[in-house]
Amino acid sequence: MSTSLHDLPSNMIVGAGLTPRTLTASANGTSADFIAGDGRCTALQITGTVGGTSPSLAGKIQESADNSNWTDVSGAAFAAVSSADNAQAISFDRTKRFLRYVATVTGTSPSFPIAVVITQQKKQV
Repeated sequence: MSTSLHDLPSNMIVGAGLTPRTLTASANGTSADFIAGDGRCTALQITGTVGGTSPSLAGKIQESADNSNWTDVSGAAFAAVSSADNAQAISFDRTKRFLRYVATVTGTSPSFPIAVVITQQKKQV
């Protein structure tokens, strides 16, 4: 497997873990199929201006073999977010075909503008 990516769109699987939106409650992102991927995965979580009283966001990645039964991916959790303009990247290994992002939001009237992307290099032939 190559570790150099010169043409990202042609060599990566890009899953929208969570399309840009404002979360006011916990949510599950859309699942993405990573069957054609190889190597470690990367997830990016980016938040904007946070609102509410004592808001907190805990994001993590889950995996599934059948796109129905989900379990947490070991080591694939973001640090909790409670303030504005936060960007985090994590790397992890998946063991199942499908991945999704899961957000747990707490606080009084919380508001988190957010977007999440999950990526993995495509298998090289």
